[in-house]
Amino acid sequence: MNKAISLILATLAFTFSASAYSAQFSSIIDAMAIPKTSPNTVSVWENADKIKGIKWKWPYYESGAHDSTMEGTTKVGSSKNPNVGATEITITGARTFMTAIEIMIQNEGENPSKSEINKFFGAGRVLKIASSCDKNDATWGDATYHFTSSKGQPGFIRYESSWGASGSGAVIITVANRLTDLNHRYDDYEDENCYDNRTLEKWAVD
Repeated sequence: MNKAISLILATLAFTFSASAYSAQFSSIIDAMAIPKTSPNTVSVWENADKIKGIKWKWPYYESGAHDSTMEGTTKVGSSKNPNVGATEITITGARTFMTAIEIMIQNEGENPSKSEINKFFGAGRVLKIASSCDKNDATWGDATYHFTSSKGQPGFIRYESSWGASGSGAVIITVANRLTDLNHRYDDYEDENCYDNRTLEKWAVD
């Protein structure tokens, strides 16, 4: 009997630990994705209020005073070490709408995979999009996905990870409702154009 109780408690403890940040960023999909039934073609700044659990430096209606950006912080995972799971959220956009939301997580997470996408954003269909930037090794990961939430909300997610020899590193996840906006996020790198025209046309949003 005691062994059975111990097993149940151990299972519950594992489940709680594994789900400590399960679907933590599902509300980012709520804010960024544009349902097929919506007449809108962009996600307006007001939708930033749908994002839960973020301590913002300023509200969405002051984004214009900050070059059409918002910045905030949160925590991923349950480590007591403040350097593990420290997370920065950055929204970029134009005057009236958002174009991308970046999540940078320090020393927490894994290399990109479909299960990682579901872990952070919740249940839904995950399709991998082939990219010239794809990478999956011990120190560096890079992959792009089309994610459709269980609510029918579509969006594009680029998941990057970088790890040092000591195991420290970071995960950067960028969410957009157009694949072109993920390409534009990395125009600082002259040789980086992850998605060719054929891929962009295939995944174009009307």
